[in-house]
Amino acid sequence: MRDKEKEIEKLTLLKDRYYIILQKMDDDTFTITAYDTTNSYKEGEFPCAAAIAQEGLLEIMDIDLGSILKMGMLRIKNKEYISKEDNVIRVDFGAKQ
Repeated sequence: MRDKEKEIEKLTLLKDRYYIILQKMDDDTFTITAYDTTNSYKEGEFPCAAAIAQEGLLEIMDIDLGSILKMGMLRIKNKEYISKEDNVIRVDFGAKQ
C-alpha cells in the first residue's frame, strides 16, 4: 500500500478499536496491517483481552496460516449450515471510490 493510502486508511479508523486489516494483493497473497486505536495499553501493564486476542490472532497467522486457510475454506463451503449472524459484514463501495 502506498504511503498516502496508508495515511488515508489511518484517518478512517474509529477510536477505541483493535483492527486487523487484510489487503488482497492477488488471488494467492495478501498483506496484514494491525491497528490499536485505544491508547489503553501501557508498557509494563497487563493488556486487556481484546489486545491479547489481536496479538494472538496475528501470532497464529504467522505460525500456522495453512490451517487458518483450510478452516476458512471449510467455513465458506459450509456457509449454509452456519448461523445467519455471520461476523463478516460485507460492504460494497461500488466500482469507484
